Amino acid sequence: MLLNTVPINVDGICAVVSDKIIPVEEYCKGLASPKKLRKLINTTGFESLSIADPDVCCSDMCVQAAEHLLALTNRGGVKRFLREEIGALIFVTQSSDYRVPATAYTMQERLGLNDALVAFDINLGCSGFVYGLYVASSLLSNLGDKKVLLCCGDVGIRCGKPTGTTDSVIFGDAGAAAVISKAEPDKKTLFNINSYGERWRCLYSKMGGDKILKESLTKEPVPDFDLYRSDELNHMDGMGIMDFTMNEVVDNINELVSAAGLSKDDIGAYLFHQPQKLLVDDMATKLELNADSVIANAQHIGNTSSASIPLLLTEIGSAWNERSNKRVLMSGFGVGLSVASVVMDLDDTICLETKHYEQS
Repeated sequence: MLLNTVPINVDGICAVVSDKIIPVEEYCKGLASPKKLRKLINTTGFESLSIADPDVCCSDMCVQAAEHLLALTNRGGVKRFLREEIGALIFVTQSSDYRVPATAYTMQERLGLNDALVAFDINLGCSGFVYGLYVASSLLSNLGDKKVLLCCGDVGIRCGKPTGTTDSVIFGDAGAAAVISKAEPDKKTLFNINSYGERWRCLYSKMGGDKILKESLTKEPVPDFDLYRSDELNHMDGMGIMDFTMNEVVDNINELVSAAGLSKDDIGAYLFHQPQKLLVDDMATKLELNADSVIANAQHIGNTSSASIPLLLTEIGSAWNERSNKRVLMSGFGVGLSVASVVMDLDDTICLETKHYEQS
């Protein structure tokens, strides 16, 4: 569904990864032969993973990312982003702090934001950053001169130390924050969002939801049952997701480029969610994109869910300012199944370098 919204700017963006970046060979030591691990690394493109300590939540990483933005100053020491300018706080995650309340409220307190604030969580994964931009654009039409603080990411979705070289070893931990504002009317922001609820079974986790709680009341206890490593509770249909990416996601992007009245060469950078290198490479080939325009720099971080697109930018960091063409197409796709893409300009975006989580 094509959605022409209030034009928006991403004023600033920051992402935080774990202070522990663990090589895949070490993370999966003893689970497979070195040859098999090397093949896995070549396929996924992930040499190492950002692995947070068990007591670190996604909100912790996002709060630190937001604080880095709020600490930015102009010449003369004037604050660039003011807390009182924030009129909405959106937290996109699948790993909230509590079931109740929404984690956005605990983050509001930690960040010292005022009470005149719209705050809520969105339960989304891979498509979450672009979805968050769309929701932000919708809010900005009614926020006057206020801005939106968009936070996103996930921590711990691999569900503990891997017991085999499965798809779960591609996941990394990260949190990101972005300040979103209204842009001038001549700046165009166009979204294309599609949802495929009939295919939700391709990727799901029952953990933490009411379904597993209610099912457990009707079943006999299972001896030695490990809730956090049960294949019954976590499922990923790799072939189903590949088919979805190579067809529905590609169609979504082609439709967006056409509707925006652009050629693919008009776009300076393609920022795709990073599920694994082979899949992104195949998608770029089918889209007939110039390889230099497809950003891929997550090899030492992993698949970080909704934080993956922000991390593509923060891994470039200040070098983003040197790019001549800052029109981008961002596309997040996966769990839902869902795909959300946007064409917009990042001419004035301040990209901080990726930060490592600082233990308190």
